[in-house]
Amino acid sequence: MLPTTMKAVRQHALGGPDVLRYEDAPMPAAAAGEVIVRVHAVGINPPDWYLREGYRMLPPEWQPKLSLPLILGTDISGVVAWVADDVTQFAVGDSVYAMVRFPEGLAGGSQAYAEYVSVPASQLAHKPAGIGHMHAAATPMSLLTAWQFLVAPGHDAPNPLQ
Repeated sequence: MLPTTMKAVRQHALGGPDVLRYEDAPMPAAAAGEVIVRVHAVGINPPDWYLREGYRMLPPEWQPKLSLPLILGTDISGVVAWVADDVTQFAVGDSVYAMVRFPEGLAGGSQAYAEYVSVPASQLAHKPAGIGHMHAAATPMSLLTAWQFLVAPGHDAPNPLQ
């Protein structure tokens, strides 16, 4: 049985780190095709502070509409606490890692800075046994960034976030 509340770092206003509060928050909703992960470590990435500041480097028409309070973060590593009936590739107790709801969650929908996070099973991977949770949580976005600049065509296209 999962709890109904959890601890999370929530953002209540735009600004610097002082707008973040460690507090009680509702548990994430569990849906078909998803798992609930008990977070052991999170990665901190540039999109997190861009969001915290309201993406002010973007033109106003590109800035996402935010609903506060929100929970930042995309990169997590942890242990599966719950699995939807239609998910077969993961089981409670599996060590996993993910880049949660990226890029679609960049307006606060990823919610990784929390004790628990809901993750679409398609975005989750089994954590390699040879690395710890801190290293696994630091991996997803940094590897995506390296791949985009070293391998992906179009990496020379202007992007205001890079």
